[in-house]
Amino acid sequence: MQFPLFLHLPHASSVIPEGFRGDFLVGAAELADEQLRLEDRHTDDLFGAGWPAAQTWRAPVSRLVVDVERFRSDDREPCAAVGMGAVYVRGTRGQALRRPDPERREVLLKTYYDPHHRACEAATAQALATWGRCVVLDAHSYPRGPLPTQLPNAPQPEIGLGTDAFHTPPALCELARTYFKDHGLEVGVDEPFSGTFVPTCFWRSDPRVQSLMVEVRRDLYMDETTGAKNAGFTRIQELLSGFRAVLAEDAAD
Repeated sequence: MQFPLFLHLPHASSVIPEGFRGDFLVGAAELADEQLRLEDRHTDDLFGAGWPAAQTWRAPVSRLVVDVERFRSDDREPCAAVGMGAVYVRGTRGQALRRPDPERREVLLKTYYDPHHRACEAATAQALATWGRCVVLDAHSYPRGPLPTQLPNAPQPEIGLGTDAFHTPPALCELARTYFKDHGLEVGVDEPFSGTFVPTCFWRSDPRVQSLMVEVRRDLYMDETTGAKNAGFTRIQELLSGFRAVLAEDAAD
């Protein structure tokens, strides 16, 4: 570990294992539309090109199977109010996506959610033991047009930074805001989304664990109707690689 910086990719995967496809109430075409709308397609390549695999936390399945970014319990998760807790029961149009089934939900969480969080917690503990600090870059993208988890008229900056009052020092947020602004991008703080990922056992308990979410508006790097990369992809990838290097240097200080 050359520096205590980890890249979190919770929504990059498009994998829906065959054994779980039968859980969904919608047909194949509608499920594919939901994936295109909800998954952060290409963010593994966009944020992670050249980054060490050992310092990358990537969810193994689509967020439509399990969303590792949510709180495990719906009682703690605000997005559960619209059917999008750790296991989604509703889609982007409010339609029924799968039937609520507590037993099936627990199987999914134990299969995918819990191992992901245990791995993140173990890596964080190792970073703290080695460096006395751990920084998480929580990597996302978001579509034009609001999702059910955001306000209808929410701002749509080119780069959205999500913070946590306990785990995002003002200096870390300002480092990111200044970097992207200096490279000509419109930056919003806690818009269109707020919050950022922190491994569960450290959440709101250890300030040495710092985290910042970066949301890239998808039209900057992909065609939202097809999911294909567009002409802007390379530029955004290079900017994010530069930011990652700045963040790594800062994390190691």
